[in-house]
Amino acid sequence: MSVIKMNLQAQSTVSGGVTVTTATNTIPTVYRYSAGIVLGNIIGSTTVVQASSFTDDGGNSVPANGLVVPPENGYFNLYVNGVLQRGGMSTLSAANLTINTALVIGASVVVEVVVLDSSSTSNSTNGLSVSTSIYY
Repeated sequence: MSVIKMNLQAQSTVSGGVTVTTATNTIPTVYRYSAGIVLGNIIGSTTVVQASSFTDDGGNSVPANGLVVPPENGYFNLYVNGVLQRGGMSTLSAANLTINTALVIGASVVVEVVVLDSSSTSNSTNGLSVSTSIYY
């Protein structure tokens, strides 16, 4: 004796779609450092200001290797005596600021570092429906 099995055919149709919405927030973090140029900063035709010569916005001394260097998603601006300088004129490391020209003693230098952090959130809404027909 064997089991009798029912043999049916089914056809399913999927319709609709999935809607995805994404919200991205970009949050800038700004660091500012200021220093005055002294004779020891001028080395030939360049000016090098060590991190420990700077103070932050709160007037606190910056420790050696304490300058924030902007990551790929950030940038820095250099102001000499309040005038924004062209990009490529200086390099910034955690240890120092190097300016590709000799400044005069007493000039003020301000470095503004902007770090851009972002986060994204995505939500999806399922608008799919399935209809199945079974044939005998």
